[in-house]
Amino acid sequence: MRTSPHSDSCWAWVDIHDTVAGSNACLYISKFVSIGGTNCQIKGARPHSGSVQCARCQRWGHHSDQCRAKCACCPLCSGPHTEANHLKCVDAKRVDVCQCANCTTAKHLADKRSHSAMDLKVCLFWKNRFDRAWLKCQFPTQLT
Repeated sequence: MRTSPHSDSCWAWVDIHDTVAGSNACLYISKFVSIGGTNCQIKGARPHSGSVQCARCQRWGHHSDQCRAKCACCPLCSGPHTEANHLKCVDAKRVDVCQCANCTTAKHLADKRSHSAMDLKVCLFWKNRFDRAWLKCQFPTQLT
């Protein structure tokens, strides 16, 4: 990611998966690697204790690479289509009607569902995204 549109520097994130509790990955922090002839320093990222939201089914607890849903779920209306195809797949009268896929599936109160799955101000799932215990209670079979 470029630091700004006119910058000559950028950030790159690389996930290093280490099966020994990160002990080998920690050895690379503060070392340098050459990328395209430029020496770049490796810095450690802050740990993220939250749960990941799947971009395919909008559920919490797994990445889209591991998603087992039969089809995509729109984050705006929870319909069986992607967000990019929302306007094509939804009736013109219902384009602005939102329904959270998570709150609907978890059977939260009807008045608490009328938001998109990405609405961080209203959605209970967004408010509790760092609380793995709460998320696990909502969908016990989804989280590992």
